[in-house]
Amino acid sequence: MNVIRKVYCRGFQRVMNLVVPRLPYRRPPILESVEQVPEALLEQGISRVLLVTDKGICALGLTDSLRKALDAQGIFYEVFDGAAGDPTIQMVENAREVYVKSRCQGMIAFGGGAAMDCAKAVPASQNPERPFIS
Repeated sequence: MNVIRKVYCRGFQRVMNLVVPRLPYRRPPILESVEQVPEALLEQGISRVLLVTDKGICALGLTDSLRKALDAQGIFYEVFDGAAGDPTIQMVENAREVYVKSRCQGMIAFGGGAAMDCAKAVPASQNPERPFIS
């Protein structure tokens, strides 16, 4: 490697090591269990959520404790269990449609990468009235 480039890279890394810890990052709260999710939602003023997951997780009943906790606090939820594999545009559009129809204010992704990716892609549309692809 070029000596000048190496010196530059090492210098840049040292400066970033000094600067990054001082940046005003927001520290998200750590929730210990699903029973704390409704409380965190209510603190944010969220009373309607879309639960994004897949059919396998629903079939195993893994979302049951979260659903009970949401019910106990009176938080409306709609379940979208169509997340699977690598989310397609159609899958994300379907989740967005459920989100808009249910007048949700937020989302909870429950499961692995497919649910997470699908949930992250839903709000990517700038205008919820327009589909991703015209």
